[in-house]
Amino acid sequence: MDERENPEEYSGTKTLVEAITEKFCDSSLEDCCKIYVPKRGPAKLSESGDLIAAPKILSLTDQQISAAGDVDEIQRMCTNVCELDLTKNHLTDWEEILKIVERIPNLSFLNLTANDLQSSLRINDDLCFPNVNQLVVNNTGVPWSTVDSLLQMFPELTELHLSLNNYKNIEFNFNQPYSTLKTLHFNGNQVHSYEEICKFGYVFPNMERFVMAECKICSIEPEEVIPKAFPRLQCLNLNHTAIQDWKELDNLRKFPNLRDVRLLNIPCFESLEDNLRRQLQIARLPNLTHLNGSHIQESEREDAERAFIRYYMDRDDNEKPDRYYELEAVYGKLDPLVDLDLKPKTHFAVKVKFDDKEKLVKVDINQTVGQFKKTLQDFVGVPPARFRLFFLEKDSPYGADEMKYPTRKLFMYNISNSDEFQILLKRGPHTNSE
Repeated sequence: MDERENPEEYSGTKTLVEAITEKFCDSSLEDCCKIYVPKRGPAKLSESGDLIAAPKILSLTDQQISAAGDVDEIQRMCTNVCELDLTKNHLTDWEEILKIVERIPNLSFLNLTANDLQSSLRINDDLCFPNVNQLVVNNTGVPWSTVDSLLQMFPELTELHLSLNNYKNIEFNFNQPYSTLKTLHFNGNQVHSYEEICKFGYVFPNMERFVMAECKICSIEPEEVIPKAFPRLQCLNLNHTAIQDWKELDNLRKFPNLRDVRLLNIPCFESLEDNLRRQLQIARLPNLTHLNGSHIQESEREDAERAFIRYYMDRDDNEKPDRYYELEAVYGKLDPLVDLDLKPKTHFAVKVKFDDKEKLVKVDINQTVGQFKKTLQDFVGVPPARFRLFFLEKDSPYGADEMKYPTRKLFMYNISNSDEFQILLKRGPHTNSE
């Protein structure tokens, strides 16, 4: 008898083998042979519905898996598996995880997010997994001693995810550079010191992409160690960090190969309007080709650099950054721009007529027809669902145009001052909403 039939004995957890069997061989289905994994290729089943081989990309998220199970069955069922996602299960024992990895010969990607993996991993010199090149241990509490062990047992990792593990310091004991790693994700940890962060650069000297969004980093220094720590870094994500001063951006120029930076939702930059903020960041960082995910065109860079000069030109010399003088040497002294408001108008004064009543209304053309009708409810005396709205363009020969579509924006009607809106009540049965 299956132990799960006895609730007193069943713990509620499963082995990997049980989870795979339940996912692909549900006996309640009439024809097991037709089970497929969308966008991940079919699982191979026998005519009786038994699993021959799981698909190459195998996702077993939140399946209460706590152990490997029959390792021979894992090897039989997972012979084609290349990517295994075990997010949010009940795995706590690294020995069980290694049993799984050992029996999946083609595994290249392993995701262990949100399992409780605070236990230590002892090095087994007989185990080495050179095929695995992407490892995700986010939100697992994995200790640094275990990270050291993982790097030795997975010698060909190109991508490592260590996010949301509440790290306050970087405590590598790895005694030699780990040269294969190209990408590191370290989001949402508690490290404050950039000097601590530089330890990653020494352990991973060939790292090209570093994502550390939502960390508590407030400065990018000491600047003299940056070229040594990150000689090949090309992409850096600093979104939602605590950088405190525009001057910190100057240190991003010290990275020898940095080309792509993300700087979104950083408090010291957010007081400026979006376009000006982007211009000042581009002008301050001539080494970049991409900012916040978008390519910097040469024309945009020139506009940004000229805007940077004009932004600082009337300030005291002690307030002007060094970059100001660099750009002034290129463009010379610029004349201030004429202050013209070229923004399109968004508000117009229009007439609204209903029966023998008439009123002048200031209308925002960025709102929808439905929103505009709600503002007229008190004037008409009935809900928007009970009246019809017509737009009459001034001097138009085509007559009134009924505004039937509640989600259409008003600017699509080319509204201008002195245009007119007319309201008619609906007749007969009506609905309670648009």
